[in-house]
Amino acid sequence: MKEEAEDLSIALKESFGDQVNVKFVDVTTEEMKEYPKIASILPRVRLPLTVINDEPRFHGGISAEVISDAVREMQKNQDS
Repeated sequence: MKEEAEDLSIALKESFGDQVNVKFVDVTTEEMKEYPKIASILPRVRLPLTVINDEPRFHGGISAEVISDAVREMQKNQDS
């Protein structure tokens, strides 16, 4: 999954530049303590889980196209 996240990061950086930041978090590590809201829903989702702006958005796979569309929609909403 880490490799998929790295590929996603490259794709999103090509589309959005520095407006996006992709971070891979291994849910089996102590790092999850930094994300209590996300940790609380892990039993109900399938990994990988995509979180955008601290909100869980997609689970069960990584699609650069779907995630890019969501980021574009968020940008559009912020601009209006």
